[in-house]
Amino acid sequence: MTTTKQNWKLLASAAMVSLALSGCGSDGSDGSNGEDGKPGPVGVAIGEVTELSAKVTSATVDADGFLTVNFSLSNPNGVAVYGLTNTDIGAVSFGRMGTEDEVGSTDIEGQPRDIWLSYFNKEKNEGQFTGSSYFQGKDCEDCLTDNGDGTYTLVLNKAIDTIGFDYGFDASATNGLYLGLKAAGKAGATMVDNSFFYWQPESELAVERPKEIIADASCQSCHRPGHDGALSMHGSKHVTLESCTFCHTDYNIYDKFDRETGELTVANFDGSIKGLAHDIHSHSYYAEDGLYPQKASNCLTCHQPDEALELADAWKADLDTATCMNCHNSPYAVPSWHWDSENNQIAAGKENCVSCHNPEGYRGGEAGHYSQNDNARATELSVIFNGVTVAADKSSITATFTVMDGDVKVPLTQIDPRPYKYGGFNSAIVVNGLHSDDFLVNYQKVGFDTMTQQADGSIQAVINDGAFKVAELLADDATIALSSQLHVCFEGKGVRADCVEADLESGKQQAPYLVSDTYFFKQDGTAVTESPRVQHAEMGDCQACHTTSITHRYTNDLDGCASCHNGTRDKKGQGSSNLAYIVHSKHYLGGFFKKTDCQTCHGADGFSLSGIAADAAPVAFGTTDGDRLDADNEQLVVSPQTAACVSCHVPPYGLNDTAVAHIKSMGGVIDHDGNINTIGVPASEYQDHVDMLGGETCATCHTPSQILDAHSNWSSSY
Repeated sequence: MTTTKQNWKLLASAAMVSLALSGCGSDGSDGSNGEDGKPGPVGVAIGEVTELSAKVTSATVDADGFLTVNFSLSNPNGVAVYGLTNTDIGAVSFGRMGTEDEVGSTDIEGQPRDIWLSYFNKEKNEGQFTGSSYFQGKDCEDCLTDNGDGTYTLVLNKAIDTIGFDYGFDASATNGLYLGLKAAGKAGATMVDNSFFYWQPESELAVERPKEIIADASCQSCHRPGHDGALSMHGSKHVTLESCTFCHTDYNIYDKFDRETGELTVANFDGSIKGLAHDIHSHSYYAEDGLYPQKASNCLTCHQPDEALELADAWKADLDTATCMNCHNSPYAVPSWHWDSENNQIAAGKENCVSCHNPEGYRGGEAGHYSQNDNARATELSVIFNGVTVAADKSSITATFTVMDGDVKVPLTQIDPRPYKYGGFNSAIVVNGLHSDDFLVNYQKVGFDTMTQQADGSIQAVINDGAFKVAELLADDATIALSSQLHVCFEGKGVRADCVEADLESGKQQAPYLVSDTYFFKQDGTAVTESPRVQHAEMGDCQACHTTSITHRYTNDLDGCASCHNGTRDKKGQGSSNLAYIVHSKHYLGGFFKKTDCQTCHGADGFSLSGIAADAAPVAFGTTDGDRLDADNEQLVVSPQTAACVSCHVPPYGLNDTAVAHIKSMGGVIDHDGNINTIGVPASEYQDHVDMLGGETCATCHTPSQILDAHSNWSSSY
């Protein structure tokens, strides 16, 4: 009974509690259900991704000149990314299109150019301005709102400031902003993204990028993303040409001082993007380090014709003296009568280049650099090998070729006849023979003295055994290879002329190189239309940076390079002159890409060791006595797969006794006397070593994927 009463008491108490709860008010103080909690973030956290992509969706400017930016963030798969912070906003720059008259004057009366005007200007020195005072997220604690779904709102705490210029915010003009992000991702990966947005605030309509003269891809053909030479300026935040244009405006001028001495080095330096690009590429090309591979005077290296760019040809307009002066600012770059030597400056009355040099006047930009320029005109000429005739006893080869200037045949009288200062002649053709990948003889330059003019306008060269190794290069039905090293005479302004040696010596005439293709023929005279050689790299990848300016500028293909820099040639007894060694050594320390990024030049798999035939010829790496090859010594040679590796892995840094022993254990022929500085074995002993070791098996383990993985963490800092 007692137990039953107690149970009823418990039930009654529970009922009273339930009744009390059911009567709670809506203020939450009495236990009612509160509001729903905020949903969790959607997408993936920024610390879990390795690459970012931002997209600005809209922007507004308030009455006080403060910018608001709405943008989204995703990974490469399009998944929303949340977790961006204020400090990840590396830069926001902001401006609009305007004219030169809003900041100063134009070179040509009545023709003010359209230029970009920054809303965030900075005074560098008295009266000198730049458009580089951009917003940085680190200077604001509460400017960024993370909506938790990959979208963000950024309200700048920095108002428009044009520092007294005659322009301000214009809602009817094309405005634009640049958003630069730099954040830490998965495993500490540094992620950089530059994004852009252009719109007309008055109509709230997004518009296309204005005044695009050069595509970002043109710069990135050399300055490749992810490589040592990539565009990654000012803290590695600004990685595209487009980002540069927001700050390096046309009115960007300042004095340059030596950082160590504090002395003035350049007054009123043109810091615009075009000023920097022209100055850096021009002067650094001629510097001792030769860092830049192409002259700035070759405008088309960057100003490539592009149907997608309405202003791709704007460089031909000749509206801007400042652009000319980026390069033509020394006594070496202008005619003597344009230069004031006493004051080391352009002469009075010659400061306005475009008043004379323009399409309607005298040699404007396009004419001066191309149509009326001897060097540029020379690249338009072509050398065509028409055929070969081999003597019945194989004692000579007669090669016939034609030099063409468009549809016009260039006569022999216009080919430079002068002897070359190091032997032979300036103008020559190059002959070789090959089996598979292997050229058979050393560099053979067949000079002007072998050439005669033919009645049909072609030129004939007779190549005799004795003076040249004809019998050797014709051995075993080899394919004949021909390319040219010809110079044609010009009398200035792109006009060809008969060569006059006295005028060539005085400089009155110029004789620039012609660019050549390599031609192949069977010994019966039949043309071989495709290269017999395996193409381990593509000339197009070289020409993306170098265009026609590859040291000698003789060849338009890698076969032309390899016909001289082949496996039989050493470098005057010291080291290799093989093409792989020469190219790798030139790009090994510093430059525009990581020295071990094989795919930059070799494509997907051109670096594969399996692409080298097992019976390919060995490669010369010097001579037995270290002197130039002659009758008293012989070459030191290395087996072909091994040679590909030691073209980079040279002593004392990349090769040691352990590595040599490993190579030998895999059948590679390399060191013969215990001294790794004399890499090869005497040519007369090579086959004995091959027979003893059984042939190379390097490619068995060193597959393309293994090679890429082994080199993946190396850069020019090592």
